[in-house]
Amino acid sequence: MSPSLRMAGFLAPVFAAAAVGTAFLPAFLVTRGLGAAEIGTLLAVGTVVRMLAVPVWGIVADRSGRIALVLLVGCVVAAGASAGLLPAVGFWALLVLAAAQGLGAAALMPLADAVSLGLAGQGRLDYGRVRGSASAVFTAATAGAGVVIQAFGPRMVPILSLGCYALAAGMARLLPGGVAGRRAGLGGIAGLFGNPAFLLTVGASACVQGAHAGLYVLGTLHWQAHGMTSATIGLLWSEGVVAETLFFLFGRRLAERLGPAGMTAIAAGSAVLRWTVTGLTADLGWIVAVQWLHGATFGMQHLSAMQMLSRHVAPERAGAAQTLHAALGGALPVGIASWVVGRMYDGSGSAFLLMAAMGGCGLLFIPGLWRVTAGDRR
Repeated sequence: MSPSLRMAGFLAPVFAAAAVGTAFLPAFLVTRGLGAAEIGTLLAVGTVVRMLAVPVWGIVADRSGRIALVLLVGCVVAAGASAGLLPAVGFWALLVLAAAQGLGAAALMPLADAVSLGLAGQGRLDYGRVRGSASAVFTAATAGAGVVIQAFGPRMVPILSLGCYALAAGMARLLPGGVAGRRAGLGGIAGLFGNPAFLLTVGASACVQGAHAGLYVLGTLHWQAHGMTSATIGLLWSEGVVAETLFFLFGRRLAERLGPAGMTAIAAGSAVLRWTVTGLTADLGWIVAVQWLHGATFGMQHLSAMQMLSRHVAPERAGAAQTLHAALGGALPVGIASWVVGRMYDGSGSAFLLMAAMGGCGLLFIPGLWRVTAGDRR
């Protein structure tokens, strides 16, 4: 089996689990008696746990040189927590289990990205194609989960997550060889904070990716409140990831022409438009239109960050750079914003307008990214 197929085989169930949790975990929590504020708090705590866990996973992977084993352990932890969610009742029990699931899942995507980028650097796979195939699975899983949940109820959310993480654990044992970490020391990891390219990347991602918190916490609940069915909501989530997938699969030349600064500029501008429209209307036609912008708000910013980290961070710090970026450029801002939007949600779309402002702040990092990447354009 080729390295591309092995990586895709691991990422497929990981992305499927993420699809189920991202789109439908709030709906499951509602059936357990939680309100929007409690759901926002729970998701915020889970995200903060991810933020704290992600760099630890990266340090362990880099120092041990056994990334595949770390990924296997993460899958097992996430699967166990998913199983515990099904019988759990009460805010605190659900909080602990959701945090445990986040703890295990925290390792998976950033370390898988480190492996994929390492293999891509060796010419053994095309990163965009592998990531695009995983995003396609996210699309299919979101749509499929919406149908299943509409038929059998939100209790299927932890069951589907458990199955996905269990399958990912089995696939982790088949990951390609030659992807071991390089045993970076803690001093080298601390050196990332003196790397302007790393800091600019984290800052831009924190704004643009962090602005998705409104969607993660409120998207399903807000659309349900405006009369949309679970199947329709699943298709809306899928639509956004279709746009992301198309960019990963076919946007390689465009990405090279735009460079990190150009992609971040489009991503931040699209975030302003997407979340403003989402905040002002719940009309299905408008929501369908702006969901296509996910290819920019998520896809372009993600690829911008991957280009920056692969080109401006030493290979021995790859695992730590990926996990720290995921923590500080994703988990921390998403966690904070999740708590805020959960508290401020009143049935209107005002929380999404705050996300529009947050995403627009990513534009502040464009000059720095342009300067740092000047050498890349020569």
